[in-house]
Amino acid sequence: MLNKNESKAIIDKLVSYTKHYATVNISSGTTGTTRFANSEISQNITITDAVVSVTLYNGKKEVTTSTNVLTDDGLKQLVKDAEAMLAHVPDGEYEAFKMSTAPVQERESTGELATAFDVNGRAQYVKEGMSHVASGFTAAGALELLRRASAVGDSHGAFRNAAYDQVSFNTVITHADGTAGAGECHSYTTTPDVISEFKKAQATAKAAMGAVSPELGAHTVVLSPLAFGTLVSYMSYMLGAGAVDTGMSFATGKLGQKFFGENFTLTDDVNCPHSRPMFFDYEGTPRQSLTLIDKGVVSAFLYDNKLASKQKAANTGHAVTNKGRGGYAANLQIAGGDMSLDEIIASTKKGIFINEFHYTNFVNPRNLQLTGLTRNGTFLIEDGKLTTPISTVRFTEGLLDAFNAITAISKERTKIDGMGLMLAPAARIENFHFTSKP
Repeated sequence: MLNKNESKAIIDKLVSYTKHYATVNISSGTTGTTRFANSEISQNITITDAVVSVTLYNGKKEVTTSTNVLTDDGLKQLVKDAEAMLAHVPDGEYEAFKMSTAPVQERESTGELATAFDVNGRAQYVKEGMSHVASGFTAAGALELLRRASAVGDSHGAFRNAAYDQVSFNTVITHADGTAGAGECHSYTTTPDVISEFKKAQATAKAAMGAVSPELGAHTVVLSPLAFGTLVSYMSYMLGAGAVDTGMSFATGKLGQKFFGENFTLTDDVNCPHSRPMFFDYEGTPRQSLTLIDKGVVSAFLYDNKLASKQKAANTGHAVTNKGRGGYAANLQIAGGDMSLDEIIASTKKGIFINEFHYTNFVNPRNLQLTGLTRNGTFLIEDGKLTTPISTVRFTEGLLDAFNAITAISKERTKIDGMGLMLAPAARIENFHFTSKP
């Protein structure tokens, strides 16, 4: 992983090699991965890499080239290739957007996660976790340490740098008859409780044995934070300026309109201590904290430079490339409610608890209609208790209806993986539709 000074030196070299205005992006880091299957570690490796991208501009001409050869000759060749391409590309829609020099916060990694989850530490966590796997069951999954550094700069001396660590863990524990339970946890800051997730997955897998086929049609469902967060993640993609610009978004031309129930609020908060500590985007623009859904009202879209210019809006600092595809949220938080998950289940007379969705995708993004499968822990709720396990079933649901039918939200929230880490609560939704059985 390149440190701040190393990244700055590379950027200074690259911009000195050309007469054109240039922006530079550097992504470097190490990925330590411990994979396991059949309750045995199958891989325990660490990969280190760095990729440098330079974008050159000449009027409305724009070219981006990339390399992971960071020698002086490699960097010179990178610029030479970009200049050769720049001479032949046609004009685009935009001239260069000069990189922002507004100050941004920096928050460096403490190294705590890197120490605890090095190659030996990961193996020990997995070994201990698998000691909780019961006879007749097998565990599979991965424990991963990501150490990342991102830097951006330009010909005019702008420079940003961020470094952070992330631990991600997931496991599926499966019985010989195919029933399964899952657990996962993620963190940028504190040590995640990997062993508890092993135990949770094992308990769910045991409880899931003897699953019955559910009735199709509309049901009251209680969604785990992971399941609810999955639905919200898909909805958030449609708040990006790219989807709005093409008309794929349900909210195109409807900023400020109410679409969802008043108990649904969604923010993108760059200052959340639990989310990715990166305070600028791919284009070097400071990330803005936004309320995207305010008590059911769509109150903001996510912009990069090009779409902000096209739509005559303020850039919110949510670019993930320089291609003008709009913005994406990386620090999402769903507002919590006033009940615990146990209280939500206890107050549900009849329903179905869903732990996880799988193969989720849009049917029609314009009305937020999604489809997908349940898996790894679906149970009937009868008289406020989880009872009979339910086999896999397909759902097809429009979120414009579902998010108007939320009747409870948990006060506790869980970190789940997405573009970054999302803080998601559990939720109860009425009239959620099961449409077919695999």
